[in-house]
Amino acid sequence: MKRFSNTKHLARTIIVMASVAILAAGVTFAALQSQQDTLAGNTVETATADLRLSTDGTSFSNSHAGFDFNNLIPGGPAVPTAGYSVYLEDSGGTPLSIKLAVGSVPTNPDNVDLSKVNIVLTEVAGGTGSQNFSLQSLIAASSTGGLPISSTIDTHNAKQYKLQVSMTSDAVNGSGAILGNIDFVFSGVAQSS
Repeated sequence: MKRFSNTKHLARTIIVMASVAILAAGVTFAALQSQQDTLAGNTVETATADLRLSTDGTSFSNSHAGFDFNNLIPGGPAVPTAGYSVYLEDSGGTPLSIKLAVGSVPTNPDNVDLSKVNIVLTEVAGGTGSQNFSLQSLIAASSTGGLPISSTIDTHNAKQYKLQVSMTSDAVNGSGAILGNIDFVFSGVAQSS
């Protein structure tokens, strides 16, 4: 029995010694760790999407007076023949894809079929050619941010477009018609790389 007691005592001694050795190794390991280094006060900022427009290529802002597309002959060529100039400038910090919508419900006292009135947008220099949008589709697209234009604008650059209107010969009945309160809305959407 005494022998069993000595063995028990020896086992306790071994366990205590092993525990002290483990603690000492842990303390030694902790003593070899470096201090914590902190990179403090970071911020995250997005690039800015800032599209501006102009009718003369020099004075850019968020809003300009519109145009009078007069003497339009249903079924005839788009007017005006030379088009009205619209310049779009990316004043932000990211390239922009461009969208177009009509942000108002036009006055239409003569019941013109808005699906047969076409807005013609042409990039002037090196563009993708003319794009035609029905007035009705641009009104409907207002709730989703507009219809995409096949054009992008790089940061701090501007592009010139020609804006015209045409309509099919069956868009209106009668001796003439007028549409008013048409707000063309251009918007820029940041392009991901």
